[in-house]
Amino acid sequence: MKNKKILVVALVFFAFVFSFSDALKFLPKDYSTLVYIPNLAKAYDAFKTTPTGQLLLSDTGIGLESLVRGILEQQLLSMKYTMNDFDLFMGEMLLATDNNGNMTVVLGPVKSSTKMKKILEAFLDAETLKKVKFIDNYFVLSDVQTGGGKVPANLQNVLKGNLGVTYVNIVDGKQAFEGYGYFKVEGTAMTFYQKIDAKTAESKAAIKELASNKPIDILADKNVGGDLLVFVNRNIPEALKKSVLDAIISTLNLTNLQASGVMYLCADIGQAFSQMMNTDTQNNQNSNVNISAYSVVFGTGFKMPADVKKYVTVGSDRYGVLTAENGMESYILIKNDRMITYTVAPNKYKPGDRTFFTSLYDPKYFAGIFINFEPLVYNMLGKKVKSSATFVSYVEGESIIQKGTIK
Repeated sequence: MKNKKILVVALVFFAFVFSFSDALKFLPKDYSTLVYIPNLAKAYDAFKTTPTGQLLLSDTGIGLESLVRGILEQQLLSMKYTMNDFDLFMGEMLLATDNNGNMTVVLGPVKSSTKMKKILEAFLDAETLKKVKFIDNYFVLSDVQTGGGKVPANLQNVLKGNLGVTYVNIVDGKQAFEGYGYFKVEGTAMTFYQKIDAKTAESKAAIKELASNKPIDILADKNVGGDLLVFVNRNIPEALKKSVLDAIISTLNLTNLQASGVMYLCADIGQAFSQMMNTDTQNNQNSNVNISAYSVVFGTGFKMPADVKKYVTVGSDRYGVLTAENGMESYILIKNDRMITYTVAPNKYKPGDRTFFTSLYDPKYFAGIFINFEPLVYNMLGKKVKSSATFVSYVEGESIIQKGTIK
């Protein structure tokens, strides 16, 4: 009897520990979005079964897994560690952001936080390391105070049978949006689905307006082509605009503008790799291979970035030339309602094949990302394999539907 009591107490204790020992306990108090994967290794193995996963990771494809593993093993060996000591990505993963763009990343638990700290010192810069903490053997990277955040009520229900779950809870004044999502493997594809519901009359009105707004005709622009397309083709609700546009505006180094939300960017990544493969490295060791890209951002109040010191005239237009540290140049044209950017001289720019885009684009999508891996794979491996990744957002009733597929 005594042994049974001890067993019961032990089971209760372990059940209590298990229920409170996962990454979700590090949720910040004021978060707006989260992604939670309870078994990162399982999700990674599932991705490897997709055509894209096999092409990118396997030795019969590009072999990224062996490449990364080789680099890790070499570094670990120099530190007298093995791959068994590097278990950072074998447990859970939590990503959370707040309305101000602050991100929290949680990974683990690891077997030894002491070993993992020493290993990470070889891979992370000093500023990043200052933000890293190990709590209960969990890696925690955050700019805000972690813990105290309420776990969404239906998170565990949505997670059942899926590899991971997402949650959105954005409040901006009288506009409020909330929704859940999940991702899983279906057949040979990894799929993502998320439904974001309008929670107030104001947010419902905003979604109704979003659905009624006429999208710009992106494909009418003859410069659109290639194997990567990112777009927002109409104004989006103010509360959602932050999460969609802030990263883009920051990346493009835009200041003093009122972005309407409408933008598109296309690039020819496969062609860049083709150039790289054809480069004579012995005679052109310092040559740079530039990705041919073209983007248009709509808005008002655009100003040329302060780093622009050089201008060129192409046709009847005057472009500012922004030179990166590696010597790469971007050509920027400011108009009344838009800013246009090329990563090659505008008179030398040639759009790639747009067949992939036209086969997928639907005007009902108000935002999307299309990536065609087929040209990249062909240029690197000489194989013609259907492989792509897509992500789209559209309105359905009083909700926003988001779908993604990697196949």
